[in-house]
Amino acid sequence: MFLPTQNFTIRKILRTQLEHTSSGRELDSLREEVYIKKFKILFIKLVMKIINWTLAIVLAFNLVACTSGTDNTKKHEVITKTTTTPPQAVTETTTQVTEATTEAVENTDKAQPLADAKAQAETTKTKNETPAKSEKTSTSKPKQIVEKAKEATTSKVKEATAGTQKVAETVKETVQNTKPAVTETVVKSIEPVKEAVTPPPAPKVETKPVATPPVVEKPSAAVVEKPAPKVEEKPIPKPKMPLSHDAWDALLRKHVSSTGTVSYSGFKGDMGKLQDYLDLLANNPPQSAWGRSKTMAYWINAYNAYTVKLILDNYPLGSITDLEGGKPWSKRWIKLGNQTYTLDQIEKEILLKKYKDARVHFAVNCAAKSCPALLNQAWTSGNLESNFERQTKKFINNPQFNEISSKSAKISQLFDWYASDFGDVQTFINKYSDTPLKANTKIDFMEYNWKLNE
Repeated sequence: MFLPTQNFTIRKILRTQLEHTSSGRELDSLREEVYIKKFKILFIKLVMKIINWTLAIVLAFNLVACTSGTDNTKKHEVITKTTTTPPQAVTETTTQVTEATTEAVENTDKAQPLADAKAQAETTKTKNETPAKSEKTSTSKPKQIVEKAKEATTSKVKEATAGTQKVAETVKETVQNTKPAVTETVVKSIEPVKEAVTPPPAPKVETKPVATPPVVEKPSAAVVEKPAPKVEEKPIPKPKMPLSHDAWDALLRKHVSSTGTVSYSGFKGDMGKLQDYLDLLANNPPQSAWGRSKTMAYWINAYNAYTVKLILDNYPLGSITDLEGGKPWSKRWIKLGNQTYTLDQIEKEILLKKYKDARVHFAVNCAAKSCPALLNQAWTSGNLESNFERQTKKFINNPQFNEISSKSAKISQLFDWYASDFGDVQTFINKYSDTPLKANTKIDFMEYNWKLNE
């Protein structure tokens, strides 16, 4: 039962491994393994035959000894001896055979010497055991039988070893004969694949000589090297900072006098700081949660700072009216948040229309000499109301902008252009004027000076 099953499993292993092999070397190694395993199976068969022959001889010897004995006591001894010794001999021979088979499986090259050694050991053991038995039987017949059994076992062992040698030689011959055949089949199977994979050679293109026109030598001229174009480095965006008017306040205190005269040349040296403040305004547009004072301060500072920026971008300049065809206030260029505004939008549509406070006219500055003076500090939610009152009173009582006496008055054209914002102009002026206007006071308007307020 053991040998056919093993043979079947070997065939199955061979079949599965042959399906997955892809090279000639692997096929050679597999075939060698198969022949070696077949050799092992034949060797085990021979060993089993030897064991069977040995057992048969021992049993025959015991039967003869039992039948040929003369004395009952001797017969009893012989029977006891024969019943006890064969199992020992059988166990010894079986263990020796199993050891030999395991060693033969591990190392097939040493199988034949091991078989010879085991056979000699078995013959010597049978020799040692048979004299003891012959002494007890003391008959001539058993001796002859034993000698015949010895001769039979030795001949069988010799036949078995000779058979194993023949099997080994046939295995080696078949392995050597199959190697070139396997390699040839592998090479033949690979060649069509190579031919299918390798692309056909590209067709040769015949190149015709092209007629080159004659080179006309030109007089050498001085080579002018063009300067490499400058790569404009984009500024790295600055992190968003919270709204603060401190930077604008510092610039105003540094470059604007208490009377409102502006040093645009000084501002020019601080263009970077001014731009940083404008970026801060652009990144922090007014929010709906802001209060009135904070929102108005934001828009007043934005109007004045962007007006200074407009002048500096075109400085030196005689008048703001020299820009944009005399209408610089209508230019849409002030980007705050997601929207773009004009100066007129900030002043008229946001500050005046939304908050309806005429004092805004004295807070925003249009960069002209007749405009209300630019305050030399930033507007904040904390100083908004006080600065409104102080700037309005200062403008109305300044003879540069308004000449007011008890009999006549020459006032700024602002009161004429934006009369609707002030309501009753005389009432508004009397609220802040040191010299009140009488009801019959004749009112004229001063000529507006558009020269730069520097």
